[in-house]
Amino acid sequence: MTRPMAKDDVPVALSDEELVLRLRANDPQAGEQLVRRYHLPLVRYLQRLCGSDQLAEELHQQTWLSVLEYLPKFDAAPGPGAFKAWLFRIATNKANDHWRSHGRAKAAFEGLRLISEDQFPGAGHRMEGSEQEQKLLAAIQQLPEAQRQVLLLRYYGNLKFVEIAELLGCPLNTALGRMHKAMLKLKELMDVD
Repeated sequence: MTRPMAKDDVPVALSDEELVLRLRANDPQAGEQLVRRYHLPLVRYLQRLCGSDQLAEELHQQTWLSVLEYLPKFDAAPGPGAFKAWLFRIATNKANDHWRSHGRAKAAFEGLRLISEDQFPGAGHRMEGSEQEQKLLAAIQQLPEAQRQVLLLRYYGNLKFVEIAELLGCPLNTALGRMHKAMLKLKELMDVD
């Protein structure tokens, strides 16, 4: 059963690739649906990446402006998940550009600031403010940049390892190895009192 649709109504079930094609054909509802679909995962990823809600929102907006600017060049041929990987690659590049332009390139490689309590997700977050979460966040900040990026993309960006490897421009085994090393290092850091 499908509900009746207006001529320009966009069904929820359309794939990213179909929405991209509609957006290229100047269908603003397709663009709105893509933004709604990825708003929460993208903002959460950017919050963890930069440690600031305000900066995450700013980078989120910049990311979508770049998506609109470069949409004609996007190749949806690689298949499902290509748009999501492309979107998160743009967001990561926007964060890196921000750090470079604000003299924080060194900080980006040495570790991001510890996320303060008021910068966590809303009341629904299951461990907000807990001592264990503070310890985990501090441990994540101590990871080398390459390991931290893979970890954040996997758990906060909800990307598959194939997408992460493509996004970072590294072989799949390298992405998997970075994640393995990150998990070992986190275990070591979490065991230290």
